[in-house]
Amino acid sequence: MAIAGLVFQKLIVLFLLMLMGLFLAQRQILTKEVTFQLSNLLTRFVAPSLFISSFIYQDFSLKRLVLLISMIGSAFLLLVTRIFFVSFLLPKERATDQYAVLFANVGFMGTPLAFAVGGKEAVFFISGFVVANQIMQWTYGLYLIAQDKSIINWRSILVNPAMIATVIGLALFIIPFKLPVVFRGAIDSFADLNTPLSTIVLGSYFYKADIKEIFLYKPAYYTAFLRLCLTALLSILTIWILPIDSSSVKLALSIAAVSPAALNTALLSQVYGGNYEYGSRLVLLTTILSLIFIPLNMALASLLYLS
Repeated sequence: MAIAGLVFQKLIVLFLLMLMGLFLAQRQILTKEVTFQLSNLLTRFVAPSLFISSFIYQDFSLKRLVLLISMIGSAFLLLVTRIFFVSFLLPKERATDQYAVLFANVGFMGTPLAFAVGGKEAVFFISGFVVANQIMQWTYGLYLIAQDKSIINWRSILVNPAMIATVIGLALFIIPFKLPVVFRGAIDSFADLNTPLSTIVLGSYFYKADIKEIFLYKPAYYTAFLRLCLTALLSILTIWILPIDSSSVKLALSIAAVSPAALNTALLSQVYGGNYEYGSRLVLLTTILSLIFIPLNMALASLLYLS
């Protein structure tokens, strides 16, 4: 239960930063163009640097490497399990809803929260979830939105900032020497931008959002229920029975599994012909409701397997 309380405290901090992003957007400091550039900075450089930072402080051991591989395999298991159940819970024509239920906002919410609660150890392992999440979003997720297998870009699955950073971090983790202190300090300082910058940018997305459309569209609540309650519970029970003897791995898995809907719910819909505006509302609704449901889910996880 102590973990759930800590998660709630950290979520409050993140939501206060989101409010700052909303305020800056209202003051026209975070304009659409500025937010777009900051999102590029976060996605391409800042967030990947956090993964590298988490790797360079870990002492190599075969056990730790096996745990990271187990994390990736477990992430795929959770995602495939969700795909199976969601196919029965939502019709094919509600592809945007399916995407929102399946894929979590690991980058802008999961990773900052994992860092706040579990430090670099949790980020080290959540990078494994990011690998699985990226692959599944750019294959099954992209097909789900576009309903066209031909548009799947296999190069983007392997050559993207998150994957490149994970490979670099893994190489630095395996090689038998450490980077000089000044280089590690520089990487750390840059990586520290991730939490405040990502949450401020996320908060700016709430600007000009139609509150009525976010909160009064009843079908969206069913999607939010599936994302934050039903499939989150399914994931927690699955994690509970996984034969993984590491609380850090299970903590990272849990946070990733109970995070709100991925930003790509909106972004990929905009690019590939889905319902972009509805996708944006789903992201905002699940993000707001996550303030309640993430602590509840983590409280359950604490009772079952987190000490």
